[in-house]
Amino acid sequence: MNAAGLNSDDKISDPPHDPPAQEMKRPRKSVYPSAVDWWLLVLLLIGPLILIMMSVLLLGQGRAREAGYCMWASAGTLLVTAMFTVPCRYTILSDSLTIRCGILFNRVPLEQIRAIEPSRSWLSGPALSLRRVKISTASRFYLVSPAERDRFIAELTDAVDRAHPSGESAPG
Repeated sequence: MNAAGLNSDDKISDPPHDPPAQEMKRPRKSVYPSAVDWWLLVLLLIGPLILIMMSVLLLGQGRAREAGYCMWASAGTLLVTAMFTVPCRYTILSDSLTIRCGILFNRVPLEQIRAIEPSRSWLSGPALSLRRVKISTASRFYLVSPAERDRFIAELTDAVDRAHPSGESAPG
């Protein structure tokens, strides 16, 4: 017997656990990272890579000062690129869709979304792939590129349907 008066064979059961009630307390949240097209990644990195190669060539010629300038320009370009692209993700919450691409952030209330459709638009948007989703509201549209596009469209459509009051048209 131990100090609690139980034999070592006695088991203490945990208090009753009700997962559904706990899940209902937590807000629903699904995070979708952006898909990344290889050619876009090359375009984003080609400038800094060229500057690094120029630095190596300049160092080989004994021009350390110019090589240093190229390295600083390369680092600056990489930093600015990262500031506007990392992380690039889309989060479906119970009441809104959040779109983050680096320091850029948009919150779109689900009840404002009027249409959700696949797109291959070349227009600018917080997306690192051309395999996109166009999300339209009454005042504007957003182009996003979730890696799991079909799953994202289905889940966002479902969330928007739940957010729209009955009788109001939901996206289709």
